Amino acid sequence: MYYNFDSMICEPIFVNKVKKMKMIKRGFKSIIKKPSIFFDENKRTLAFHFDMHHGYGNLKKAIDLIDNEDKLEFSNFVNTSTSYNPHIMFIAKPKIVEQWFNTLFPWLLRCEKEFGFRELQGYDTQRLYAYLAERYLSFWFQKYTKFKEWPWIFIDN
Repeated sequence: MYYNFDSMICEPIFVNKVKKMKMIKRGFKSIIKKPSIFFDENKRTLAFHFDMHHGYGNLKKAIDLIDNEDKLEFSNFVNTSTSYNPHIMFIAKPKIVEQWFNTLFPWLLRCEKEFGFRELQGYDTQRLYAYLAERYLSFWFQKYTKFKEWPWIFIDN
């Protein structure tokens, strides 16, 4: 039942089903460095997706600023995973929420010192900190909690 879990997070979405033309337009740098991305869906990871849509190299810079205890594992997560739990939505016990925020916000403050706000323009990077938190949420809740993935529904009247 639900009480056997520390947290509930949204069902994952997959990022590896990218149209070839979109990869050429938005992921050209990544394809040049690693051509197998173009042919192998399993190599179209969260890192590739982030580079395509939120600024090439921004995720790597942000990972360099993360706490050492998570740096290597989070880097591995984004470089091997093809899905994440979207929307920064979760339900968790208060102790878990406090731990999550005590980890997330110091990292995002370090990222803010690195990236600032002025250079973040347009949809791709204007919400960079939310995109970083969204990817980190998947990793963090899977690593530190006993979690359950749950479907979500958007209702528009």
